[in-house]
Amino acid sequence: MNSKIKLTLGEGIEIEAEELPFSQEIKIVKNPRDILKLLCIGTNIPHWPEFDKYILHDLIHFHANSIVLVETANIVAHVLVYHHKKDTLYFGFFGVIGDKPAKIEFMIDKLIEYAKKNKYKFIRGPINIPTIIYGWGFMEEGSSNNFFIHKPVNSPIYNQVFFQKGFLVSFKELSYEGYIQQFPSQFIEKCDFSNYELVHFDNWDDVLNLKKEFFQLNARNLPSESIITPDSGSLFNNYLDFIKQYGDLFMIVFIRYRKTNKNVGCFLCIPNPFSKDENNFYNSFSILSIVLDTKHRKKGLGWLAIKDILDNAWKHHIRYFTTCIGSNVVSTKEMSLKYGLTLKRTHIIFSYIF
Repeated sequence: MNSKIKLTLGEGIEIEAEELPFSQEIKIVKNPRDILKLLCIGTNIPHWPEFDKYILHDLIHFHANSIVLVETANIVAHVLVYHHKKDTLYFGFFGVIGDKPAKIEFMIDKLIEYAKKNKYKFIRGPINIPTIIYGWGFMEEGSSNNFFIHKPVNSPIYNQVFFQKGFLVSFKELSYEGYIQQFPSQFIEKCDFSNYELVHFDNWDDVLNLKKEFFQLNARNLPSESIITPDSGSLFNNYLDFIKQYGDLFMIVFIRYRKTNKNVGCFLCIPNPFSKDENNFYNSFSILSIVLDTKHRKKGLGWLAIKDILDNAWKHHIRYFTTCIGSNVVSTKEMSLKYGLTLKRTHIIFSYIF
């Protein structure tokens, strides 16, 4: 059994850790409440006490550990590690105080060493749990660095060192952003929606009742590399509670095909609690997921749902929004540009294959 030690994280914050046998400089932290204190090293997105219940849910669900680099009893670098399927090691909240390249490289080496020791075949990340708050990917140089839900900010040096260490790009996410404007009528005026209807919700229990359909739609229509959050089905209730606390029911819309009475599309948005207007209303949000069955595409249904969401967002004092688009999804990028949005951020998720 590894020996227990005490470490500090500035301002007298004390954390219990275990020594790892392969390095005297690297320690492992297992207690979820201690891990909470470490996440600030690996993200700029604020950690509010009211987020603890959402974070702890995911840390416990994935049996997450934190690997830390210690210098003279002080923690100077951190990476969270966890798994869902036995062959893939996920990592998140990768950060080095001062963003020093040599320490970044050292931590990558230890991440690889940890994966080898535990016989994983793949490494994937950064995927910061809960992803609904802390997002994923290392931000590319030139991206906007303002606080926003799900949009981590980091120095470009992280991408450079991960490339140098043999990591490959497994997914690139584009964030098109802008202000809500009057919806261009030409996008839908010639479309025939007589066989379709938008499904809205009167209460959160009704959303939960369509949980299975939501994941079926995702499984049918999204390539495996576009499904980022591992075991998302088990996390749905936790993430829905977050939307419920800071958002509203209009942020989830299904599209139903009248002829079969089946849902053929779903749009899911998340609120941004980090920005309010002068009247203390939340004033921004992100469109996180757009899913539409293949045979129902190119009928204007995406525009119909977007118009509905943005109209309702305006009624709820929201004036700004962002998107989460895989770089391979041409149609959604085209929609963003036609609406007048601007590419503001790019995030990269890396993978490593043994």
